[in-house]
Amino acid sequence: MKTRKFTTFLLVGFLMIGCKSTQKIVLPNAKLDALIEERAFRMEVNAVQPQITTALAQLNNSQLVRPGNTLSNINVRGEGYFIQMDGDSVSANLPYYGERQMGGGYGSDGRIEFKETAKDLTIEKAENKNSYQVAFGVSNSEEYLRFMITIENNFSSSVQVSSSHRNRIRFTGKVEKLEPSEQQ
Repeated sequence: MKTRKFTTFLLVGFLMIGCKSTQKIVLPNAKLDALIEERAFRMEVNAVQPQITTALAQLNNSQLVRPGNTLSNINVRGEGYFIQMDGDSVSANLPYYGERQMGGGYGSDGRIEFKETAKDLTIEKAENKNSYQVAFGVSNSEEYLRFMITIENNFSSSVQVSSSHRNRIRFTGKVEKLEPSEQQ
């Protein structure tokens, strides 16, 4: 009986010692830190992830979405869509898939396209993940757009765009350093 209690006690002790939660260690990335400090980067957009609504879901069987894509993830790799930051100046050429709630005229292709000075620009570093959050807004004669860019330690990035006139949309891609020839 004493042997059984002792064995059980040892087994429980080993389990408690061995069941330690592991913590993922993310090493600092000096290239990413320099890229953000210079504020000179370009994100090449690879995929578009629109907000799925009832109206958009009705298009699912219409064959408007290219083969290999879904309404929730549309591959646009290599089509030249981008977001670029050069100091306080931001520019973008992005597709828009989704619903427009108001505004927009006939003959408009619906893209998100601008070259403006960023308003309310904030850059924050998440120390535990060694990633950055870049947030800013831009406005044109029709709408106000709010961008939230997350740049990960491996330079992969995602952008959440909220609009005063459209449903939100998300873009994913890779961030690269802006070459001197591309800077203004």
